[in-house]
Amino acid sequence: MIMKIVGRCHESIYGLTSSINPKLRINSHEIRNFLKNSAGFLYVFILSFFFTFYCIKTDFKNLCDPNSGTYASAILIRLALGINSPPCVVGQSSASPSVIAEDKEITSYSIPSLGLTGIISGNQISLSSDTLTGLTPLVANFETTGISDSVSGVEQTSGVSVNSYSSNLIYKVTAANGTSQEYTVTLTAPRIYGGSSLRIWLKSDSLALNDGDPVATWNDLSGFGNSLPQSIVSARPTYRTNQINNLPSIQFRQANSERLELITSGTGLYVTNSGTFFVVMKWILTNGIGSSIFNIHGTDGREMVLTHPNGIYQQCRNNLGCYNISGEPIPQNEYIAIGSVQILTTSNSEFWNGDFKGNVTVGLYDFSGGQDVGNAFISNGLLDADIAELLYFNTNLSQNEIDKVFCYLRLKYKLTSINQSCGL
Repeated sequence: MIMKIVGRCHESIYGLTSSINPKLRINSHEIRNFLKNSAGFLYVFILSFFFTFYCIKTDFKNLCDPNSGTYASAILIRLALGINSPPCVVGQSSASPSVIAEDKEITSYSIPSLGLTGIISGNQISLSSDTLTGLTPLVANFETTGISDSVSGVEQTSGVSVNSYSSNLIYKVTAANGTSQEYTVTLTAPRIYGGSSLRIWLKSDSLALNDGDPVATWNDLSGFGNSLPQSIVSARPTYRTNQINNLPSIQFRQANSERLELITSGTGLYVTNSGTFFVVMKWILTNGIGSSIFNIHGTDGREMVLTHPNGIYQQCRNNLGCYNISGEPIPQNEYIAIGSVQILTTSNSEFWNGDFKGNVTVGLYDFSGGQDVGNAFISNGLLDADIAELLYFNTNLSQNEIDKVFCYLRLKYKLTSINQSCGL
């Protein structure tokens, strides 16, 4: 009963101030916290009657006029609720109730226990964890402009409600006028995908370097220690800041034969013929014989390359040959997230920013002869490209997992695609 009564006043007394100063507006979470922390039922009971008669009889015009009785009454009500800020900024006019009544946005979202802050783009919210190896129920902090929030019909309270992130969460934010809007929250946890098959994960924004610094080692975040170093100073690629969506990337240039190499040993790079690869990169140009993006085991391993001169993405087995998947040239001088997924020797699919580009089912190579003896590398010294992020799994991911990874990469780097799926 009290929530309905307070809701009646929410738009008129408190919601009106949001366009003037959003921090001064009372939201449903404040009301709920007030009721939970109330000194007693009697206080709430008396206050509910006050709200009832006040809301029925009061004209909320001139709310922001400090000389009006409405302004003074609003201050008294806010003090009764334990809120000391004024109802609005003195001298400003009240916002239109019809505008405030339609507010139903999530303005921030985070999971403090994991130190994660969500990226909000339209009606999608993406979070990604470098460390999660299993999904347990978690508590999120969030701010909304609506009067109520729910997930699967269960009311949500910021900093209190517990949810499982094993599948996407659909938040429903309801406005004061009864309309609602849904947000999809996706928590991407690459270490879990493919039966915990992630073996190399390189992120340029994980490096604490300055613009123009040489990259001596690109640290692996997969948990398997497959970092790629470069002992030859002249062959080290360059760290560049503010390259894509204010994030850095690593610049490889063939003029200096720049490359990173895992030349000693690797851990868990080979299991079967299946494998999944993602890279966020900007292709500059290729040399006369093609350019290697990423290679696992220089003798018999899997290699992802760009052909000359058109930059067609290929997958090769060293000392044997290469095959096209989509056969389409990738865009030049433009960042793109390329993905390829091989299932045994029966199928290999190619994706750009999550959009399916092509599939090949014949002529695939047997990669099971590869070994964890090293000689994995980024660039064969003939690559002109900037790489922001790279992930390699030693098995094929499900379509749901593929969508989750691409959702994370799209929102992080502001990449465009037709397919907007964030998985299930």
